[in-house]
Formats: sequence, C-alpha cells, structure tokens
Amino acid sequence: MSVITKIVQSETPEDVILFATRSESGISYPRLDGLYSRNGWINIGNNLELMKLVHNMALEGLVLYKDLTLTKGPNWRSPTFLTENKYTFD
Repeated sequence: MSVITKIVQSETPEDVILFATRSESGISYPRLDGLYSRNGWINIGNNLELMKLVHNMALEGLVLYKDLTLTKGPNWRSPTFLTENKYTFD
C-alpha cells in the first residue's frame, strides 16, 4: 500500500487536502476526486461531500482555486500528520 493511500484512508479529508496543496503546483480537483474514488470514498462519503468540503476550505482561506487547480490559501496550515512526521516519504 502506498503512503498516499494510507494517508487518504487514515487522515481527515481536510488534512488530506491541506497535504495535497502544500506545494506550488497544488492538485487538480479531478486528481483529488480520484484519490477518494479509488479508496471507496472513505472518510468523505461521496463526490458532493468532497466538493462541499473544498468549497468551505476555500471560504476559510485554507485553499485557493487557481485555474483548475487547488493551491495553498492565505490561511493554509500544515496538516497535523505532517507536523508530527507520522509518515515516511521516500
């Protein structure tokens, strides 16, 4: 099992989105959707719930829509699991 799969299955969707938007390139919504659809919509329920979460995170300034990509917003914060070094990335 990949580290990303473990993160999607074990962490809150908000933290997963914060993790995915940590770099300048961010993540496209279709790619984010794919992470959850491949994992049976674990911890989020369905596509509509994911869209609502992303929208609310954008309203809070945690993420920004930049063209078709989600990137860090002005209020972005590092996800808890990342600050705790919970996972090893090779």
